[in-house]
Amino acid sequence: MSFVFSLLVSLGAFLFASTVWYITSSVDYFFFIWHPTLMAMVILMATQGIAILQKAETRQEKEGALNFHKLMQSITFLSVIGGFYITYTFKAENNAEHFTSPHGKFGLITFSFILIQSIAGSTLVNFPGVVGGAAKARAMYKYHRISGYFLLPLIWLTALGGTQADWTKSQFDHLWIWLTAAGMVLVGTVGNINSNKLKVR
Repeated sequence: MSFVFSLLVSLGAFLFASTVWYITSSVDYFFFIWHPTLMAMVILMATQGIAILQKAETRQEKEGALNFHKLMQSITFLSVIGGFYITYTFKAENNAEHFTSPHGKFGLITFSFILIQSIAGSTLVNFPGVVGGAAKARAMYKYHRISGYFLLPLIWLTALGGTQADWTKSQFDHLWIWLTAAGMVLVGTVGNINSNKLKVR
């Protein structure tokens, strides 16, 4: 079942991201198109970055999964900064107000959360001395993991909000595709949660 749940997560994330990329590659180019393009990468990488750690059980698997997680979340970090820059610049150039829609407000919260989560995770793994050494850093992994489980739904809710924007719906108005992808990720992620990894003492 663990494999099935992991497969659901991967397929759901890829379905969502590839649909976005299909849309952005099918329209005439304009600067803003990079926003959904990069944010689809955020969805794919952030989701996969969590899924790979869920499957790891042995020490060797955990080491490999951690390296993969670091790579995926590094791409997430760079992509979300790029995506945020694109939409902020686009609105500024067109004298439009920032963060007025629910999607925009959720996006700002999610953007901030990703930055905090990424910096915190990088500190624990790469600079454990900041929190008192490697042993204390490993003891704090559970908090980073719990925080990640709060962040992932926020990322997906923000992305789903983007699919209901007027421009997106004018290009691809098939809500069932987005909900199917999100549902697959939800079932797979929840199914693979290991409660022992979340215990806080």
